[in-house]
Amino acid sequence: MSMNANKLRADSVFFVLDFDRTLGNTGKFHDFLEMVIEQETEIKASQLRTARFDAEARGKSFDTVDYLRQFLNASGSEKTWQQIQRVFIARIQNEDMLEPYAAELLQLLKAKKLPHGIITFGGEAWQLAKLEGANLLNVPHVVTHIQEKGKILTGWKKVSGDFIVPPALTHDFRPLTVTAIVFLDDKSVSFRGIPEGVYGIRVRPPEGLELATQKATLPGGVADVNGIQSAIELLSSDEYNNILDKA
Repeated sequence: MSMNANKLRADSVFFVLDFDRTLGNTGKFHDFLEMVIEQETEIKASQLRTARFDAEARGKSFDTVDYLRQFLNASGSEKTWQQIQRVFIARIQNEDMLEPYAAELLQLLKAKKLPHGIITFGGEAWQLAKLEGANLLNVPHVVTHIQEKGKILTGWKKVSGDFIVPPALTHDFRPLTVTAIVFLDDKSVSFRGIPEGVYGIRVRPPEGLELATQKATLPGGVADVNGIQSAIELLSSDEYNNILDKA
């Protein structure tokens, strides 16, 4: 993996953005969901919270919607996930559900016409509900069950060294060929196996590194910054060829 980032060209780079704890304030999403659950059902949200914390502490994936559906069925509740989802999305759409400076980063990328998309790990129903609630469904996005996103990016690389970004992540739904990828994520494990030509930036969330997937050893060559504001500063520096300024 080459980290000579000053070779980055604004006209041939694609930004891959993680959602949870990078763009989206995951804790806040869960807080609102728990509020809705307690208002709409007889279920105590603390049980959902405990199950999530236990899974995350063990570095496991926790499918919030799958767990909630099972919980609703087992409790005999007349409510469905679809009903709770509608109330949840309506409740948060006028709230700021993003991490600090995440909106600024998205605005910069859009204003400077730098192609970008979101790859988010988790259960599809929950991830899409959060994206809709955060008003980000208009940003090209893919939900994946592959936690080590380096494997996904390796699959994009051609023998020539260029990358083909899949249609699902482009605004015109056509494959896009670029020479480099800039990849932002909060979890160390997401960067495992990233190929040469991918410039990784691990974004530490404001609450620090709390999850096992964040605390794992960060692969060499990946930049480590505190929050999206620092990522913007890095991308606007000589080290990254002032890519956010020159576009």
